Amino acid sequence: MTYLERILLLGLPPSTEQEVRNLLCPSGANKVFFCANSLAEIESHLQNQPDLVVMYTNGQLDPSEILLMLQEHLLYIPTIVIDPAPSMQKATHLLQQGAADYMGRNQLERLEAAAVMAVNRRVSRTQMLSASENRYRTLVETMKDGLVAIDGQRQITFVNPAMCSLLGYSEKELLGTDLFQLYDNESREAMEEHLAMRSEGKSSFYEIEVTTKSGAKLPILISASPLMDPEGRLLGSMAIYTDLRELRRMEGEVRKAANEWRQCFDALEDMVVVISADCRVQRCNKALAKYLGLDFDDIVGQPCYNLMHGVDEQPLICPHRKVLATGKAKFQDYFDPKTGRMFSLTVSPITDDDGGVLGSVHLYRDITEQRNQEKERTELGQAITQGLEATTMALTNMVDSRDPYTSGHSQRVAELAVKVGTQLGFSVEDLEGVKFCGLLHDIGKGAIPLDILNRPGKLTEHEHGIIREHPTTAYRILENISFPWPVARVVYEHHERLDGSGYPQGLSGDQIHSWSRLLAVCDVVEAMTSHRPYRPARTMHEAFEVLREGSGTIFDAQIVKAAEDALGREDRRVMVVDDDEGVLNVYTSFLKRSGLEVISYNDPQKAVEAYIQEPVPILVTDLKMPGISGLEVLQKVKKANPNAEVIVVTGHGDKASVVAAMRMGASDYLEKPVQMAELQQAVERARLRHSESS
Repeated sequence: MTYLERILLLGLPPSTEQEVRNLLCPSGANKVFFCANSLAEIESHLQNQPDLVVMYTNGQLDPSEILLMLQEHLLYIPTIVIDPAPSMQKATHLLQQGAADYMGRNQLERLEAAAVMAVNRRVSRTQMLSASENRYRTLVETMKDGLVAIDGQRQITFVNPAMCSLLGYSEKELLGTDLFQLYDNESREAMEEHLAMRSEGKSSFYEIEVTTKSGAKLPILISASPLMDPEGRLLGSMAIYTDLRELRRMEGEVRKAANEWRQCFDALEDMVVVISADCRVQRCNKALAKYLGLDFDDIVGQPCYNLMHGVDEQPLICPHRKVLATGKAKFQDYFDPKTGRMFSLTVSPITDDDGGVLGSVHLYRDITEQRNQEKERTELGQAITQGLEATTMALTNMVDSRDPYTSGHSQRVAELAVKVGTQLGFSVEDLEGVKFCGLLHDIGKGAIPLDILNRPGKLTEHEHGIIREHPTTAYRILENISFPWPVARVVYEHHERLDGSGYPQGLSGDQIHSWSRLLAVCDVVEAMTSHRPYRPARTMHEAFEVLREGSGTIFDAQIVKAAEDALGREDRRVMVVDDDEGVLNVYTSFLKRSGLEVISYNDPQKAVEAYIQEPVPILVTDLKMPGISGLEVLQKVKKANPNAEVIVVTGHGDKASVVAAMRMGASDYLEKPVQMAELQQAVERARLRHSESS
């Protein structure tokens, strides 16, 4: 029989399957692997006469059922069982049912040796050590674990180099000697039991101590199987000796770490509980036991919903249920009606090596006092804020009522300031203060005549001086009002500039309050993008160009960047590319009427060049164009800006082009003839995606 030419893999997870393939198929080897996940698939592959079966106990395939099926087919196919949760009880049961070997998921390093032993169970010692089996000998001689074979009289007939190294004996000293010389009296009694099993044709898997040449006692894991001749007569047995010293050392470290972890676990003031997939408590810390007034023995193993909620069934709205389903942590507040306490609850998944969710960890933090204090502060703050806001709005409305063209300017500046402040990470209290500063920043303009404020022509030097005084006027109005924020100062400085070119004080750099620098940026954005009687509204893009030009010199660079990040999501620029001039004009006119800033090209090559120079968030392109196609335009645009939202326009039924475009990164497509309502909806969807990704 050629060694391991055909191998049947049953129920192995992808990561485990790849590891098994690598172990059983060394470089240059010619193997055929079959995979099955059901009894029907297994039966179909038995026709291929596999040399070895490697089975994973994953809950879908029953090892006992498969071993029975092989026996019913009168087949002896060596079967190795890999168990992610091994136990001696399961090992004993499966080996008795005919498994050739049994190992844990973390013991795959001995799989190759186990495979050799499994396929040679009925091969005599002479056949096993035949010179023709060079690959087998190489494997045996290079394996890390010790390998020993004995005959029916317990005489050692074969040892590999690793076995000699492990015991400190030479091969010559071991061959022909009684195996029992390696064991003390207590271990020999255990060996007698296992050798008796070998005489019955059964394999076994056990731990024992072996005595080295120097007299040292080594903990060993033995995996032993009988050696049978072709007629089923016992020739002896073969065993793999795995040194457990490193494992014992690691176990000691694990126990030490577990003890330290337990002490830390119990030292936590927050309540922690580990819950299995079936809602049973696996462990908890002292804080939870104290809160529930129960001993650990009365908690572990109980349904969590019964302990925590006092109900007999899992609630439909259960964070544990959601974490099991999604594999993602969940955060929520939990109110315990029995004690009247409020908790912050964090539920985190516990996963296995393959990403499967095994259960969850619940952490309860008592936030009752914190929430009570927050409620008191909020109520007090709301009362103060409502009074201030009423006063502020009255002052703002008084100024706005004088000029319909600038009506709402202060409120819009306040809204922009809050958005940019949020981007900068301002606290809730600071955002509230920034809002009030924005609402009141132009209150001083109430003293400026309207014919000066809205004059379209050039102002005289005297009139410029009057306008430049409005921050000073505002400061005099506000300085005696008891705001909880530096409103008067911020409003006073909102026209100051970093380089000292601002007014009315000519401040520079850090002399200017950070909120004033924020208002300066938001004031420019709102003013430029709003209509005035002496000029039309500019685009957001043009406003940011002005800010970028002054970034770091006139305007605070960090605030300009935050403004672009926060307000750039409102970017309304769209590039349209179509070689049909008539279609291009229709698209352009319609999108402009929708309030968008449209750049159009009938030459795709020029469109690409322009896009590379200045990318826009959304591109609408025809796919069939002379020169370069829409697919080429898409490819080059995506290379220049991977985040670009690209809508392709294709002829009716041209599915191949649509598929190609989608694979290259197009986010949407339209079929000709394009309805304007469809175009508008596609562009709005693209704008929404761009805003969310920004």
